[in-house]
Amino acid sequence: MITQYLQSISDLYDQIDALLITNKEGIIEYSVMYCHETDSFENEGFTGKHILEVYPSITRETSSHYRVMRSGKPIIGEKQTLTDKNGKSSFFVNSTFPIKYNHEVMGAIEASILASKDGKPLYRTSSKRKNAANSLYTLDDIITANAAMLEMKEKIKKISTGDSPVLLCGETGTGKELVAQAIHSHSLRAREVFISQNCSAIPTTLLESTLFGTAKGSFTGAEDRKGLFELAHNGTLFLDELNSMDIGVQAKLLKAIEEKKIRRVGGEREIPINVRIISAMNEDPFTAIQYGIIRSDLYYRLGVIQLNLLPLRERKDDILLLADWFLHKYNAQMNKNITGLYDITKNVLVEYNWPGNIRELRNAIEYAFNVATDETIMLKDIPEHILFKNTGKQSYFTQDLNPAKSLFDLVEEFERDMILSTLRQSKHIADAAKKLGISRQALQYKVDKYRL
Repeated sequence: MITQYLQSISDLYDQIDALLITNKEGIIEYSVMYCHETDSFENEGFTGKHILEVYPSITRETSSHYRVMRSGKPIIGEKQTLTDKNGKSSFFVNSTFPIKYNHEVMGAIEASILASKDGKPLYRTSSKRKNAANSLYTLDDIITANAAMLEMKEKIKKISTGDSPVLLCGETGTGKELVAQAIHSHSLRAREVFISQNCSAIPTTLLESTLFGTAKGSFTGAEDRKGLFELAHNGTLFLDELNSMDIGVQAKLLKAIEEKKIRRVGGEREIPINVRIISAMNEDPFTAIQYGIIRSDLYYRLGVIQLNLLPLRERKDDILLLADWFLHKYNAQMNKNITGLYDITKNVLVEYNWPGNIRELRNAIEYAFNVATDETIMLKDIPEHILFKNTGKQSYFTQDLNPAKSLFDLVEEFERDMILSTLRQSKHIADAAKKLGISRQALQYKVDKYRL
Protein backbone atom coordinates (compact mmCIF):
# COMPACT_ATOMS: atom_id res chain seq x y z
CA MET A 1 0.00 0.00 0.00
CA ILE A 2 2.81 2.43 0.88
CA THR A 3 4.47 1.65 -2.47
CA GLN A 4 1.92 3.64 -4.46
CA TYR A 5 2.62 6.76 -2.37
CA LEU A 6 6.37 6.33 -2.71
CA GLN A 7 5.87 6.14 -6.48
CA SER A 8 3.86 9.38 -6.40
CA ILE A 9 6.65 11.02 -4.41
CA SER A 10 9.23 9.69 -6.87
CA ASP A 11 7.25 11.19 -9.75
CA LEU A 12 7.28 14.58 -8.00
CA TYR A 13 10.88 14.80 -6.83
CA ASP A 14 14.21 13.54 -8.05
CA GLN A 15 15.31 13.29 -4.42
CA ILE A 16 13.85 13.99 -1.01
CA ASP A 17 15.47 15.12 2.23
CA ALA A 18 12.97 13.80 4.77
CA LEU A 19 10.14 11.27 5.02
CA LEU A 20 7.53 11.21 7.80
CA ILE A 21 4.63 8.76 8.26
CA THR A 22 1.92 9.22 10.89
CA ASN A 23 -1.08 7.05 11.82
CA LYS A 24 -4.61 8.46 12.11
CA GLU A 25 -4.00 9.39 15.76
CA GLY A 26 -1.05 11.56 14.73
CA ILE A 27 1.56 9.18 16.16
CA ILE A 28 4.78 9.08 14.12
CA GLU A 29 5.33 5.59 12.73
CA TYR A 30 8.43 6.40 10.65
CA SER A 31 10.71 9.44 10.41
CA VAL A 32 14.05 9.86 8.62
CA MET A 33 16.10 12.90 7.63
CA TYR A 34 18.94 13.16 5.15
CA CYS A 35 22.27 13.90 6.87
CA HIS A 36 24.62 16.02 4.77
CA GLU A 37 27.70 14.97 6.73
CA THR A 38 27.20 11.20 6.24
CA ASP A 39 25.39 11.42 2.88
CA SER A 40 22.71 9.04 4.19
CA PHE A 41 19.26 8.97 5.79
CA GLU A 42 19.14 8.76 9.57
CA ASN A 43 16.30 8.02 11.99
CA GLU A 44 15.41 11.20 13.87
CA GLY A 45 14.31 9.37 17.00
CA PHE A 46 10.74 10.66 16.76
CA THR A 47 9.08 7.26 16.20
CA GLY A 48 6.26 6.62 18.68
CA LYS A 49 5.86 10.30 19.57
CA HIS A 50 2.90 12.50 18.64
CA ILE A 51 3.55 14.86 15.73
CA LEU A 52 2.28 17.86 17.72
CA GLU A 53 4.70 16.96 20.52
CA VAL A 54 7.62 16.77 18.12
CA TYR A 55 6.61 19.96 16.28
CA PRO A 56 5.00 22.27 18.88
CA SER A 57 4.94 25.09 16.31
CA ILE A 58 1.96 23.44 14.52
CA THR A 59 -1.60 22.61 15.55
CA ARG A 60 -4.28 20.18 14.37
CA GLU A 61 -5.56 23.00 12.15
CA THR A 62 -2.20 23.92 10.58
CA SER A 63 -0.60 20.46 10.40
CA SER A 64 -0.47 19.19 6.82
CA HIS A 65 -0.84 15.62 8.12
CA TYR A 66 -4.10 16.40 9.92
CA ARG A 67 -5.45 18.47 7.03
CA VAL A 68 -4.75 15.64 4.58
CA MET A 69 -6.35 13.05 6.88
CA ARG A 70 -9.45 15.24 7.25
CA SER A 71 -9.88 15.94 3.52
CA GLY A 72 -8.56 12.66 2.15
CA LYS A 73 -6.77 14.68 -0.55
CA PRO A 74 -3.02 15.23 -1.02
CA ILE A 75 -1.29 18.58 -0.55
CA ILE A 76 1.50 19.11 -3.10
CA GLY A 77 4.46 21.48 -2.85
CA GLU A 78 3.45 23.38 0.29
CA LYS A 79 6.11 25.61 1.87
CA GLN A 80 6.37 25.31 5.66
CA THR A 81 8.66 26.55 8.40
CA LEU A 82 8.69 24.02 11.26
CA THR A 83 10.32 24.24 14.69
CA ASP A 84 10.84 20.93 16.49
CA LYS A 85 10.76 20.29 20.23
CA ASN A 86 14.53 20.92 20.42
CA GLY A 87 14.08 24.44 19.08
CA LYS A 88 15.56 23.66 15.66
CA SER A 89 13.79 25.57 12.88
CA SER A 90 13.71 24.28 9.30
CA PHE A 91 12.19 25.50 6.04
CA PHE A 92 10.60 22.72 3.95
CA VAL A 93 8.76 22.23 0.69
CA ASN A 94 6.37 19.37 1.54
CA SER A 95 4.08 17.02 -0.34
CA THR A 96 1.67 15.06 1.87
CA PHE A 97 -0.52 12.09 0.86
CA PRO A 98 -3.33 10.30 2.72
CA ILE A 99 -2.79 6.59 3.42
CA LYS A 100 -6.04 4.75 2.72
CA TYR A 101 -7.22 1.20 3.32
CA ASN A 102 -10.69 0.05 2.22
CA HIS A 103 -11.54 3.70 1.49
CA GLU A 104 -10.71 4.72 5.08
CA VAL A 105 -7.89 7.17 5.85
CA MET A 106 -5.42 5.38 8.12
CA GLY A 107 -2.69 8.02 8.26
CA ALA A 108 -0.48 10.27 6.13
CA ILE A 109 2.92 10.13 4.46
CA GLU A 110 4.93 13.30 3.82
CA ALA A 111 8.03 13.83 1.67
CA SER A 112 10.06 16.99 2.16
CA ILE A 113 12.75 18.99 0.41
CA LEU A 114 14.82 20.81 3.02
CA ALA A 115 15.88 24.31 1.97
CA SER A 116 17.34 25.59 5.24
CA LYS A 117 17.90 24.55 8.85
CA ASP A 118 18.50 26.89 11.80
CA GLY A 119 18.66 29.74 9.29
CA LYS A 120 21.42 28.06 7.28
CA PRO A 121 20.94 26.46 3.85
CA LEU A 122 21.45 22.72 3.46
CA TYR A 123 22.58 21.29 0.18
CA ARG A 124 22.53 17.74 -1.03
CA THR A 125 24.67 16.54 -3.91
CA SER A 126 22.63 14.48 -6.35
CA SER A 127 23.70 10.87 -6.66
CA LYS A 128 23.18 11.23 -10.38
CA ARG A 129 25.57 14.15 -10.38
CA LYS A 130 28.16 12.23 -8.39
CA ASN A 131 28.11 9.40 -10.90
CA ALA A 132 28.06 11.58 -14.01
CA ALA A 133 31.36 11.64 -15.83
CA ASN A 134 30.89 15.24 -16.90
CA SER A 135 29.33 16.52 -13.62
CA LEU A 136 26.46 18.31 -15.32
CA TYR A 137 23.74 20.09 -13.38
CA THR A 138 20.62 18.18 -12.33
CA LEU A 139 17.18 19.17 -11.06
CA ASP A 140 18.62 19.37 -7.53
CA ASP A 141 20.77 22.30 -8.66
CA ILE A 142 17.71 24.42 -9.51
CA ILE A 143 17.40 26.18 -6.15
CA THR A 144 13.88 27.50 -5.65
CA ALA A 145 10.91 27.74 -3.33
CA ASN A 146 8.84 29.60 -5.95
CA ALA A 147 5.61 27.79 -6.87
CA ALA A 148 5.96 28.45 -10.62
CA MET A 149 9.58 27.27 -10.63
CA LEU A 150 8.70 24.13 -8.64
CA GLU A 151 6.04 23.42 -11.24
CA MET A 152 8.61 23.91 -13.98
CA LYS A 153 10.95 21.41 -12.26
CA GLU A 154 8.18 18.83 -12.33
CA LYS A 155 7.62 19.58 -16.02
CA ILE A 156 11.35 19.19 -16.74
CA LYS A 157 11.31 15.75 -15.17
CA LYS A 158 8.42 14.72 -17.44
CA ILE A 159 9.84 16.09 -20.69
CA SER A 160 13.39 14.91 -20.09
CA THR A 161 12.66 11.31 -21.03
CA GLY A 162 11.50 12.23 -24.53
CA ASP A 163 13.41 13.39 -27.60
CA SER A 164 11.34 16.42 -28.60
CA PRO A 165 13.26 19.69 -29.12
CA VAL A 166 13.08 22.14 -26.21
CA LEU A 167 13.24 25.93 -26.46
CA LEU A 168 14.19 27.85 -23.31
CA CYS A 169 13.13 31.50 -23.22
CA GLY A 170 14.30 33.92 -20.58
CA GLU A 171 16.35 37.01 -19.88
CA THR A 172 20.12 36.85 -19.65
CA GLY A 173 21.21 35.36 -16.34
CA THR A 174 18.06 33.36 -15.57
CA GLY A 175 19.84 29.99 -15.73
CA LYS A 176 18.98 28.65 -19.17
CA GLU A 177 22.12 26.51 -19.47
CA LEU A 178 21.53 25.07 -16.01
CA VAL A 179 18.04 23.98 -17.10
CA ALA A 180 19.40 22.58 -20.38
CA GLN A 181 21.94 20.46 -18.50
CA ALA A 182 19.26 19.29 -16.06
CA ILE A 183 17.09 18.13 -18.96
CA HIS A 184 20.02 16.16 -20.37
CA SER A 185 21.00 14.74 -16.96
CA HIS A 186 17.51 13.27 -16.46
CA SER A 187 17.10 12.03 -20.03
CA LEU A 188 17.76 8.66 -21.61
CA ARG A 189 20.82 10.31 -23.20
CA ALA A 190 22.36 11.15 -19.81
CA ARG A 191 25.36 8.85 -20.35
CA GLU A 192 26.07 10.43 -23.73
CA VAL A 193 27.74 13.75 -24.48
CA PHE A 194 26.24 17.17 -23.75
CA ILE A 195 27.66 19.96 -25.94
CA SER A 196 26.88 23.63 -25.38
CA GLN A 197 27.49 26.39 -27.91
CA ASN A 198 26.70 30.08 -27.57
CA CYS A 199 25.78 31.15 -31.10
CA SER A 200 26.75 34.78 -30.44
CA ALA A 201 30.30 33.79 -29.48
CA ILE A 202 31.26 32.65 -32.99
CA PRO A 203 31.50 34.90 -36.07
CA THR A 204 28.77 34.23 -38.62
CA THR A 205 31.36 33.12 -41.20
CA LEU A 206 32.56 30.34 -38.87
CA LEU A 207 29.26 29.21 -37.31
CA GLU A 208 28.26 26.96 -40.22
CA SER A 209 31.56 25.05 -40.19
CA THR A 210 31.41 24.88 -36.38
CA LEU A 211 28.00 23.21 -36.50
CA PHE A 212 28.46 20.95 -39.53
CA GLY A 213 32.22 20.44 -39.79
CA THR A 214 34.52 20.77 -42.80
CA ALA A 215 35.79 18.51 -45.58
CA LYS A 216 39.46 18.43 -46.53
CA GLY A 217 40.23 20.67 -49.50
CA SER A 218 36.97 22.60 -49.34
CA PHE A 219 39.01 25.77 -48.88
CA THR A 220 42.65 26.64 -48.33
CA GLY A 221 43.93 24.84 -45.27
CA ALA A 222 40.66 22.97 -44.66
CA GLU A 223 40.90 19.56 -43.02
CA ASP A 224 38.38 16.83 -42.32
CA ARG A 225 36.86 18.00 -39.06
CA LYS A 226 33.73 17.00 -37.25
CA GLY A 227 31.20 19.69 -36.40
CA LEU A 228 29.11 19.94 -33.25
CA PHE A 229 26.32 17.79 -34.67
CA GLU A 230 28.69 14.87 -35.23
CA LEU A 231 30.39 15.39 -31.89
CA ALA A 232 26.99 15.38 -30.14
CA HIS A 233 25.80 12.19 -31.91
CA ASN A 234 23.45 10.22 -29.60
CA GLY A 235 23.65 13.05 -27.05
CA THR A 236 22.33 16.59 -26.62
CA LEU A 237 23.32 19.80 -28.41
CA PHE A 238 22.48 23.04 -26.62
CA LEU A 239 22.39 26.13 -28.84
CA ASP A 240 22.31 29.25 -26.68
CA GLU A 241 21.31 32.72 -27.97
CA LEU A 242 19.72 31.22 -31.06
CA ASN A 243 18.42 34.69 -31.93
CA SER A 244 21.98 35.78 -32.81
CA MET A 245 22.30 33.13 -35.53
CA ASP A 246 22.44 34.31 -39.16
CA ILE A 247 19.24 33.66 -41.13
CA GLY A 248 21.18 31.72 -43.77
CA VAL A 249 22.63 29.36 -41.17
CA GLN A 250 19.15 28.99 -39.66
CA ALA A 251 17.90 27.55 -42.95
CA LYS A 252 20.67 24.92 -42.97
CA LEU A 253 20.02 24.15 -39.31
CA LEU A 254 16.34 23.57 -40.04
CA LYS A 255 17.22 21.25 -42.94
CA ALA A 256 19.58 19.23 -40.75
CA ILE A 257 16.95 18.83 -38.03
CA GLU A 258 14.21 17.86 -40.46
CA GLU A 259 16.30 15.33 -42.39
CA LYS A 260 18.37 14.11 -39.41
CA LYS A 261 21.53 14.27 -41.47
CA ILE A 262 24.18 16.87 -42.21
CA ARG A 263 26.78 17.57 -44.86
CA ARG A 264 30.14 19.05 -43.91
CA VAL A 265 31.10 22.36 -45.47
CA GLY A 266 32.62 21.51 -48.86
CA GLY A 267 31.68 17.83 -48.44
CA GLU A 268 29.50 15.62 -50.60
CA ARG A 269 28.65 12.79 -48.22
CA GLU A 270 25.55 13.01 -46.09
CA ILE A 271 26.12 11.97 -42.48
CA PRO A 272 23.18 10.69 -40.38
CA ILE A 273 22.83 12.29 -36.95
CA ASN A 274 20.92 11.40 -33.81
CA VAL A 275 20.92 14.50 -31.62
CA ARG A 276 18.41 16.10 -29.28
CA ILE A 277 18.36 19.87 -29.73
CA ILE A 278 17.84 22.22 -26.81
CA SER A 279 17.97 25.89 -27.77
CA ALA A 280 17.63 29.15 -25.90
CA MET A 281 16.70 32.76 -26.59
CA ASN A 282 17.02 35.87 -24.43
CA GLU A 283 14.15 37.71 -26.10
CA ASP A 284 10.52 37.02 -26.93
CA PRO A 285 10.44 34.59 -29.89
CA PHE A 286 7.39 36.18 -31.54
CA THR A 287 9.03 39.59 -31.44
CA ALA A 288 12.14 38.02 -32.98
CA ILE A 289 10.00 36.46 -35.72
CA GLN A 290 8.24 39.78 -36.36
CA TYR A 291 11.56 41.58 -36.89
CA GLY A 292 13.02 38.82 -39.05
CA ILE A 293 15.57 37.72 -36.47
CA ILE A 294 14.29 34.15 -36.27
CA ARG A 295 12.67 32.10 -39.03
CA SER A 296 9.14 31.16 -38.04
CA ASP A 297 9.53 27.61 -39.38
CA LEU A 298 12.68 27.11 -37.31
CA TYR A 299 10.92 28.45 -34.20
CA TYR A 300 8.00 26.05 -34.59
CA ARG A 301 10.40 23.16 -35.17
CA LEU A 302 12.62 23.91 -32.18
CA GLY A 303 9.83 25.11 -29.90
CA VAL A 304 7.85 21.86 -29.72
CA ILE A 305 8.34 22.22 -25.96
CA GLN A 306 8.86 25.76 -24.70
CA LEU A 307 9.86 26.62 -21.14
CA ASN A 308 9.78 30.23 -19.98
CA LEU A 309 12.23 31.03 -17.17
CA LEU A 310 11.09 33.71 -14.76
CA PRO A 311 13.32 36.73 -14.16
CA LEU A 312 14.55 37.04 -10.58
CA ARG A 313 12.36 40.10 -9.92
CA GLU A 314 9.35 37.76 -10.33
CA ARG A 315 10.90 35.19 -7.95
CA LYS A 316 11.38 37.42 -4.91
CA ASP A 317 10.79 34.46 -2.59
CA ASP A 318 13.96 32.92 -4.08
CA ILE A 319 16.31 35.90 -3.65
CA LEU A 320 17.42 35.18 -0.09
CA LEU A 321 17.35 31.41 -0.68
CA LEU A 322 19.75 31.85 -3.62
CA ALA A 323 21.85 34.34 -1.66
CA ASP A 324 22.26 31.72 1.10
CA TRP A 325 23.27 29.15 -1.53
CA PHE A 326 25.97 31.47 -2.85
CA LEU A 327 27.12 32.14 0.73
CA HIS A 328 27.61 28.41 1.14
CA LYS A 329 29.43 28.19 -2.18
CA TYR A 330 31.88 31.06 -1.58
CA ASN A 331 32.53 30.08 2.03
CA ALA A 332 33.81 26.77 0.67
CA GLN A 333 35.69 28.31 -2.25
CA MET A 334 37.34 31.15 -0.34
CA ASN A 335 37.79 29.34 2.97
CA LYS A 336 35.78 31.99 4.83
CA ASN A 337 33.06 31.86 7.45
CA ILE A 338 30.45 34.44 6.46
CA THR A 339 27.45 33.51 8.59
CA GLY A 340 24.74 35.47 6.80
CA LEU A 341 23.34 38.83 5.74
CA TYR A 342 22.56 41.83 7.94
CA ASP A 343 18.76 42.30 8.08
CA ILE A 344 18.82 45.63 6.23
CA THR A 345 21.07 44.09 3.58
CA LYS A 346 18.43 41.40 3.04
CA ASN A 347 15.76 44.08 2.55
CA VAL A 348 17.88 45.91 -0.03
CA LEU A 349 18.52 42.69 -1.97
CA VAL A 350 14.84 41.75 -1.98
CA GLU A 351 13.75 45.23 -3.14
CA TYR A 352 16.33 45.44 -5.94
CA ASN A 353 15.08 44.74 -9.48
CA TRP A 354 17.98 42.44 -10.56
CA PRO A 355 18.19 43.26 -14.30
CA GLY A 356 21.09 40.78 -14.52
CA ASN A 357 19.02 38.14 -12.71
CA ILE A 358 20.66 35.22 -10.86
CA ARG A 359 24.05 35.90 -12.43
CA GLU A 360 24.00 39.46 -11.04
CA LEU A 361 23.01 38.18 -7.58
CA ARG A 362 25.87 35.67 -7.69
CA ASN A 363 28.31 38.43 -8.64
CA ALA A 364 27.00 40.67 -5.85
CA ILE A 365 27.57 37.98 -3.23
CA GLU A 366 31.02 37.21 -4.64
CA TYR A 367 31.85 40.93 -4.48
CA ALA A 368 30.71 41.02 -0.85
CA PHE A 369 32.97 38.09 0.01
CA ASN A 370 35.94 39.98 -1.38
CA VAL A 371 35.35 43.18 0.60
CA ALA A 372 33.56 42.05 3.79
CA THR A 373 35.49 42.46 7.04
CA ASP A 374 32.84 41.04 9.39
CA GLU A 375 31.12 37.67 9.65
CA THR A 376 27.87 39.26 8.46
CA ILE A 377 27.49 40.98 5.10
CA MET A 378 26.67 44.65 5.73
CA LEU A 379 25.22 47.24 3.35
CA LYS A 380 28.74 48.57 2.82
CA ASP A 381 29.70 45.18 1.37
CA ILE A 382 27.26 45.13 -1.54
CA PRO A 383 27.89 46.84 -4.90
CA GLU A 384 26.95 50.52 -4.89
CA HIS A 385 24.67 50.32 -7.93
CA ILE A 386 22.39 47.95 -5.98
CA LEU A 387 22.15 50.28 -2.99
CA PHE A 388 21.61 53.41 -5.08
CA LYS A 389 19.29 51.75 -7.56
CA ASN A 390 16.73 54.55 -7.74
CA THR A 391 18.46 57.91 -7.84
CA GLY A 392 22.18 57.26 -7.74
CA LYS A 393 24.55 59.09 -5.39
CA GLN A 394 24.21 62.56 -6.93
CA SER A 395 22.54 65.21 -4.81
CA TYR A 396 19.06 66.53 -5.59
CA PHE A 397 20.57 69.98 -5.47
CA THR A 398 22.88 69.26 -8.44
CA GLN A 399 20.42 67.45 -10.71
CA ASP A 400 17.46 68.77 -12.68
CA LEU A 401 14.37 68.69 -10.50
CA ASN A 402 11.45 66.63 -11.72
CA PRO A 403 8.59 69.12 -12.16
CA ALA A 404 6.08 66.29 -11.74
CA LYS A 405 7.20 65.80 -8.13
CA SER A 406 6.30 68.04 -5.24
CA LEU A 407 8.85 69.50 -2.83
CA PHE A 408 7.53 67.09 -0.18
CA ASP A 409 8.21 64.07 -2.46
CA LEU A 410 11.70 65.32 -3.32
CA VAL A 411 12.56 65.85 0.35
CA GLU A 412 11.31 62.35 1.21
CA GLU A 413 13.42 60.83 -1.58
CA PHE A 414 16.47 62.75 -0.42
CA GLU A 415 15.91 61.63 3.18
CA ARG A 416 15.50 58.04 2.06
CA ASP A 417 18.78 58.13 0.13
CA MET A 418 20.61 59.78 3.02
CA ILE A 419 19.41 57.04 5.37
CA LEU A 420 20.43 54.33 2.89
CA SER A 421 23.85 55.91 2.42
CA THR A 422 24.42 56.13 6.19
CA LEU A 423 23.18 52.61 6.84
CA ARG A 424 25.56 51.36 4.19
CA GLN A 425 28.48 52.78 6.12
CA SER A 426 27.26 51.65 9.53
CA LYS A 427 27.46 48.37 11.41
CA HIS A 428 23.98 48.61 12.94
CA ILE A 429 20.95 50.86 13.43
CA ALA A 430 22.33 52.52 16.56
CA ASP A 431 25.56 53.43 14.79
CA ALA A 432 23.64 54.92 11.85
CA ALA A 433 21.31 56.86 14.17
CA LYS A 434 24.32 58.40 15.93
CA LYS A 435 25.81 59.52 12.60
CA LEU A 436 22.48 61.03 11.51
CA GLY A 437 22.01 62.78 14.86
CA ILE A 438 18.65 61.19 15.63
CA SER A 439 17.45 58.58 18.10
CA ARG A 440 17.54 54.89 17.31
CA GLN A 441 13.72 54.77 17.60
CA ALA A 442 13.33 57.63 15.12
CA LEU A 443 15.63 55.95 12.62
CA GLN A 444 13.84 52.62 13.02
CA TYR A 445 10.54 54.43 12.31
CA LYS A 446 11.97 55.91 9.11
CA VAL A 447 13.46 52.55 8.05
CA ASP A 448 10.00 51.02 8.44
CA LYS A 449 8.34 53.97 6.74
CA TYR A 450 10.54 53.76 3.65
CA ARG A 451 10.48 49.95 3.77
CA LEU A 452 14.27 49.73 3.89
